[in-house]
Amino acid sequence: MRPTPWQSLIQTLRSLIPFGLSVVLLLIAIVPMTTPGFLRAGPMVTVLCVYYWAVHRPDMMGYLGGFSLGVLEDILMNTPLGVSSLVLMLVQAVVLTQYRFFVGKPFLITWWALALVALGAILLKALIIAVLTGHVTAPGALLASYGLTLLLYPVFAWVFAWADVLLSKEA
Repeated sequence: MRPTPWQSLIQTLRSLIPFGLSVVLLLIAIVPMTTPGFLRAGPMVTVLCVYYWAVHRPDMMGYLGGFSLGVLEDILMNTPLGVSSLVLMLVQAVVLTQYRFFVGKPFLITWWALALVALGAILLKALIIAVLTGHVTAPGALLASYGLTLLLYPVFAWVFAWADVLLSKEA
């Protein structure tokens, strides 16, 4: 039985929730804070988003979603266009090639794996930016960003799990 146009529209809107939620979280993360240097040492929000959906619901945010999120991040953060997209697509590729490892694993295992993936992502992004612009990010800022990313993952995972439950409900 073919879905009605209304059901198709609802399904399309539901499929956009992970990307839309990721965009909202990115916009919140780039809002200037009163803490000096916060943006330079902010969490890697897009890595958290792409990682979560690649681990738990790879069908909900494909490479196009990760690529688009990266382009938006580069535009908003004034980094060379394509750097974030490349890093996010690599994060997705790494997770998807190891997808069988993640299936059914407890939260602590996925959090530990995020620590490895995020470390690679932050170092690769810093290296590419240094090569393209000549600007070397301070190690303290990289460490702070990495630490914030790891600390915020449980919060992001909870929000995304809640969204996933909503996505799983029938229309």
